[in-house]
Amino acid sequence: MSTSRTADIVFCIDASKSMAPCYALLQKSLSSMVTALTDGQGAWDVRFDFVAHSASENGVFRLETVRNQGSTGVVQNLYGTGHGSFFTSSIQEFTARLAAVEMQADESPLFALDVCLDFPWRDAATCHRVVILLTDEPFEQGARLNWQKDKLPALIRKIQDLKVLLFIVAPSSQVFDELAQVDKSEYEVIDGINTGMANVDFSRLLAAIGKSVSVSNLQGSAPPTIQKSLYGQADMSGTNEAMTGA
Repeated sequence: MSTSRTADIVFCIDASKSMAPCYALLQKSLSSMVTALTDGQGAWDVRFDFVAHSASENGVFRLETVRNQGSTGVVQNLYGTGHGSFFTSSIQEFTARLAAVEMQADESPLFALDVCLDFPWRDAATCHRVVILLTDEPFEQGARLNWQKDKLPALIRKIQDLKVLLFIVAPSSQVFDELAQVDKSEYEVIDGINTGMANVDFSRLLAAIGKSVSVSNLQGSAPPTIQKSLYGQADMSGTNEAMTGA
């Protein structure tokens, strides 16, 4: 098996109000991680993106990525006939967009994770596919819990079928424990809830994740057919600021 230095990395970022106290530190640490992977003789062929997400209990969702600044833009460009793009190799572009994200409302991590999984990944036989989920709250304190949890088995199968390496940085949660049972997944349980991850050593954690990716074996090609839009996001509508789901 190959350990090719090629990777697509998506950060699934909780952009709810509770994250505001630590967002500047998180932003700096993420920028340092992408810089470390792209600088020097050991530089990787790596592309980055993020899904910053928030949600309300009445089913209003907000999504942002590096090149898609509004929720409906993300949906149209990922599932429809839009002409936007995903992933960047530019640290400057990645950092600038991270800095522009605003913290709002609550979070919906499984819904956002499904959006991450639907990104246009490179071939799993030649490229590490990585999702890093970051939140300061256990799943059980988010929005639309039953609606999200109903798709958990399908979401787990999808992660496995896509050959995605999943890294979770979050407080203790039964749902995140279940997600972490996916082969080669890792779960860093953090202390404190609703503290904006203020006590997390992001530099250490992200460096460790980068090391895990660098020594990981590629897992072969993903199946040709993967079910997209498990939560029906492909059919959601709304304004560019937010969209409404079932």
